[in-house]
Amino acid sequence: MKTKLEGDTLTMYLTGRIDANNAGVLEAQFTENLMKYLNATPILDAEGLEYISSAGLRVLLKIRKAFGKDIEIVNVSNEVYGIFEVTGFTELLNVRKKLREISVEGLEVIGGGSFSTVYRLDPETILKVYDKKPVTLAEVEHNRLSSREVFLHGVPTAIPFDTVKAGEDYGLVYEMIDADTMSGILSKHPERLEELSLKAANLLKKLHTTEFEPGTFPDARDIQHIRVDRAYGMDLISADDKAIADGIIDRIPYRNTFIHSDFHTGNLMVSGDDLILIDVGDSGLGKPINDFLVSYTHFVEMGASMPDKVRAVHEKTIGLDHRTLAEVWKIIMREYFGTSDENTLKNYSDIMRVYASIMMLSVSTSVARRRSHEAGRELAGSYMLRLREAADTLRTMWE
Repeated sequence: MKTKLEGDTLTMYLTGRIDANNAGVLEAQFTENLMKYLNATPILDAEGLEYISSAGLRVLLKIRKAFGKDIEIVNVSNEVYGIFEVTGFTELLNVRKKLREISVEGLEVIGGGSFSTVYRLDPETILKVYDKKPVTLAEVEHNRLSSREVFLHGVPTAIPFDTVKAGEDYGLVYEMIDADTMSGILSKHPERLEELSLKAANLLKKLHTTEFEPGTFPDARDIQHIRVDRAYGMDLISADDKAIADGIIDRIPYRNTFIHSDFHTGNLMVSGDDLILIDVGDSGLGKPINDFLVSYTHFVEMGASMPDKVRAVHEKTIGLDHRTLAEVWKIIMREYFGTSDENTLKNYSDIMRVYASIMMLSVSTSVARRRSHEAGRELAGSYMLRLREAADTLRTMWE
């Protein structure tokens, strides 16, 4: 049996026919794989499965009972899905038909971000393809379900109605009539900069005052710890550096209000007079600083401190040049904090600049992969210096 481990997801591939002749072999293979990866979430990919008998179905139930894990079966053909449905197994297991396949060739690119590219399918729908970094189907489904949860709490969020494949990548289809990203609109209509920036600020305020039951989304501080862990895992920072960064994150108090974790103009759709979020897959709960450290990086830091080549890649990803992004951010800051006082806004920016160093550790891992380990290590070192210099100030900030 072919298997693939991605993160915490173990995918096992079913092929051919499963009946009384080979059900026992299948059970042994399941058991061996699940014992080897006890903490992994199992997914069965049934794209190559032609038939499954009652003997094979019984094996699935035995495995679920023995290991106490839900079993998700994906890429099921219409014929095999009919077997699961007639026998009532669609009520017992999470069985999903093979995903619709869409070609992005010739489609208009209207936006994107660190993980994805947004295309226009037709005047009424858009397609978000997770093509920048490896993303599992489980993560895409998490994004879809998170969108629904956020929408039900009154946050203007587009809810995807279909999960698809675009080549080797997964994607989500949204109904967005005559919509474009905020980046796209500002590129074509710069005169709308202040109007849309004010709306973005008010949307951000709404996010940061929307409460969820603790546990609905991850603690946003855990997302920051992952960024530090990746830099440390790639030997870009030392153990002492990791302890300093983790300590700064741990001292941020918890709060059960919504954190988007990737708020920028490429992740905001303009539909009529409204701004709508289209990506909540990395959302969490916490203090607003968890959002600001990411947004400050996108709107300010990448333009202020990155080499020209890196800056150009970021501008292409977000869909706006950094001068425009900086102007948008000034308006967002003024509206969000309700002040035009330059000293007050500078104090807020200085705090965000330091915390943004945590996000820049994540950027350093990308630089290490795409350019060189030495370049990534040098970048991470410069931002750890900023964190070390500010550690004492940040230590008392939340006291």
